[in-house]
Amino acid sequence: MSKPQQIVVTACNDLYLPLALGLLKSLREVSFSTPFDIGVIDVGLGDETKARIAAFGAIIVPAQLHFDYPGRAAWEEHNFAYRAMTSRPFLREHFTGYQTYLWIDADAWAQTPDAIDTMLAGAANSDALHIISEIDRDYTPYFLSSQPWNYHFKWYSANFPRESVAAIFPRPMLNSGVLTMHTSSPVWKAWGDTLAYCLQNKPVITRDQFMCDQLSLNMAVYTQGLPLKVMPAEYNWLSLYATPMWDAERKLFVRPTPPRSVISILHLTHEKKLREFDLDIVGGGTYTRTLLNQTT
Repeated sequence: MSKPQQIVVTACNDLYLPLALGLLKSLREVSFSTPFDIGVIDVGLGDETKARIAAFGAIIVPAQLHFDYPGRAAWEEHNFAYRAMTSRPFLREHFTGYQTYLWIDADAWAQTPDAIDTMLAGAANSDALHIISEIDRDYTPYFLSSQPWNYHFKWYSANFPRESVAAIFPRPMLNSGVLTMHTSSPVWKAWGDTLAYCLQNKPVITRDQFMCDQLSLNMAVYTQGLPLKVMPAEYNWLSLYATPMWDAERKLFVRPTPPRSVISILHLTHEKKLREFDLDIVGGGTYTRTLLNQTT
């Protein structure tokens, strides 16, 4: 059998194993029309953890160092998993020889094949970044509060010059937790260069840089006019902004407001990722469960 031209990549350490196993299980149990390999960047896996991940047929590679920056050694000693963030613009160097690369955070998982099939097919014939924004009709914090905008402005301002922030703010934040690009996309280099610029201009790395890779991607795309395809929110549903409903008949997570389309990729973007939720059920009632992949 020939090698697939597509690869779906995530990163993991031992702490994220319960989440990553749900993702990997979904990548093997959902029926996708597009064949792909699975890649995992090791940002702190023990031997036992590696064995459990390898059982899914995943290609495990160590996180590489693509550029240096002030205070990196001390920061990575404190939080080596940060190298997952500095690795994302360089997936082509971690996993060579693929036509299309799809990144998905370890705290996300696929309910249906729609997102991955659509994004891989689209990126196979386009140089555009295929990604999902953080603006959606169900993300009520954006409409009822200024808090998300204030956070975004604070993050940008901590990492980029004032004039650069003014040039793009408040364009919708593109969430880098799920994205797809062809190997030839110009976004790769622009993203990597912008991220390196961001970190290399900081005398020390702090929590202010925890979103630096996503901010750098947004900055590169918006300031350089790079090719972009914004996909539906169902392709990277951000649970921090809207808790999904439960469709008991289909046993699927769906949008909380009509029309209640099925969520294809559910992203656990809240701090208590393993917590239980009292989910509203379509048709009435509640159902208490986590947002983890609980298929058997």
